[in-house]
Amino acid sequence: MRIKIALAALAVAPLLTQCGGGDLARVVPSDKVTTSTRDAAQAAALISEYRKARGLGPVTVDTTLNDAAEYQARAVAEAGKLSHGAFASRMETFKIGGHSAENLSAGSDNVGGAIARWKGSPGHNSNLLLPQARRIGLARADSPQHGYRHYWALVLAQ
Repeated sequence: MRIKIALAALAVAPLLTQCGGGDLARVVPSDKVTTSTRDAAQAAALISEYRKARGLGPVTVDTTLNDAAEYQARAVAEAGKLSHGAFASRMETFKIGGHSAENLSAGSDNVGGAIARWKGSPGHNSNLLLPQARRIGLARADSPQHGYRHYWALVLAQ
């Protein structure tokens, strides 16, 4: 069963808002956006430490989840706003089964900042602490001259 946890984070920061649905219209050309999954191992370590302190198991990096996160990070960077779009359909496209969730953020210039924002948001924090989560994928998309400049996508799954 797939779980899509709604991630409304209106009380945390304006940079965590706009997690609406729907298709994303591109406002930033693809060649102006770069993506990377190089922070995924650091994210897994930080999230595992956080989960362990709360009696939950660790998470490991999964390349398929990295690909799914990278796809969405690019999409939101090109749109200049956060949206989960067709999350369930995207998980099917990447053949991600079972429980899964996604966190998005914008504005943080490092992975620690993005994770701190997610910890401070009830919906995002619930995803970090999803008991079924065993694997993660994390990507950052940079759009230096547009929008929030740094966009983050985290996918968690069984």
